[in-house]
Amino acid sequence: MTVASAPLRLSLAGGGSDLPEHYHKHGCRLLTVALAARVQVRVTAESSGSASVVCWPDRRTELIASTNPDTGPIQAALDWFAITEPQRIEITSPVSGGSGLGGSSAMLVALVTALAAGLGERVAAAQAARTAFILERIQCGRPVGQQDHWAAAIGGALELVIDPAGVARTRSLPALQAAIDSLLEQGALMLLRTPITRSSAAPLNAQASILSGGRAFGGVTSLVDEFYSAFCAQNTPKIGALLDRHWQAKRAFNPSTSNLQLDRWYEQLREAGALGAKVIGAGAGGYLLVASPDTTQHNVGSTAAELGLQRWMVSCDEHGVRVESE
Repeated sequence: MTVASAPLRLSLAGGGSDLPEHYHKHGCRLLTVALAARVQVRVTAESSGSASVVCWPDRRTELIASTNPDTGPIQAALDWFAITEPQRIEITSPVSGGSGLGGSSAMLVALVTALAAGLGERVAAAQAARTAFILERIQCGRPVGQQDHWAAAIGGALELVIDPAGVARTRSLPALQAAIDSLLEQGALMLLRTPITRSSAAPLNAQASILSGGRAFGGVTSLVDEFYSAFCAQNTPKIGALLDRHWQAKRAFNPSTSNLQLDRWYEQLREAGALGAKVIGAGAGGYLLVASPDTTQHNVGSTAAELGLQRWMVSCDEHGVRVESE
């Protein structure tokens, strides 16, 4: 049995520019940070059976097939390594699917790493990110960008830059990671889980269609430097204002990233004293990142609980994908 794990991620600024529809024309620059919450993959060669199976976090077990949208990337990974013998693949995750924290990509980065280790190979983190992106985007046709794969593979806080040729570069930002950890611990930033889980395909497809028309994601990507400075200075009022600008720019660019329920929650949190918030990931559900000053944090937290928005106490993870046992 081989076990590997990779972290979820918190998209901070510039998300969406990592889609090929954007970076092929305008490049990509974004900030992201890995969370101390990991997707774990266990791979065991089966001595009997005629097909590979996957056991999902809800304990359902199903056959792996390229024609199944849920298991297609897993089959693609097995094919990538020319593995034809039956395998049992067990996946555990701290969040449910459709949470907007990059879980499906973290799973694939961990799987690529585990399969390689099981064959006696070592895959560098950067190669695991590239391979997982190829499998998910090119071979399976999912409308994903590169951010989640790099965050899961490298870990820590990162600046991700992708040139129009699709070549990605990362730069570790330890000061940013330390600041995000402090802001989350203090409650100046709260990560709130909404009851809405969704497939990212609809908002991402809509965004890709808009980008294919030639529009750039400038209203969001232009905020990267300001976000970095505000986060590192732990300037909560500035962070809140930037989150609000990000929210408004993202909704204006692609209305499918929000919905009436998210809009209502946003306004209610603002009325309770939040300075700003943004939806994490593709949008339409999942998690909200909310900024509040010391004077209103208690009220914002109480209002969130009344609305059914659960605060997730989580920290950052400086480590990316790793093999835990083989």
